[in-house]
Amino acid sequence: FAKALDSALKGVSQLQQESSSMQRKYQFGADGVSLEDTMVAMQKAQIGFQAAVTVRNRLVSAYTDIMNMQV
Repeated sequence: FAKALDSALKGVSQLQQESSSMQRKYQFGADGVSLEDTMVAMQKAQIGFQAAVTVRNRLVSAYTDIMNMQV
């Protein structure tokens, strides 16, 4: 499970880095970087981040529930 979570977080980080890179390239007018591709990369990064936050919140909630169980 830890390996899968680590892999997913690295994937989100990679998407965010690609998005930032494309934004910079577009701002400086680099050839081959369109506004559409930049916007798609930004949306992918945003969706990946939101999914990671949702998973984190669920894990914290599950941990809290387990810790509050009476033994």
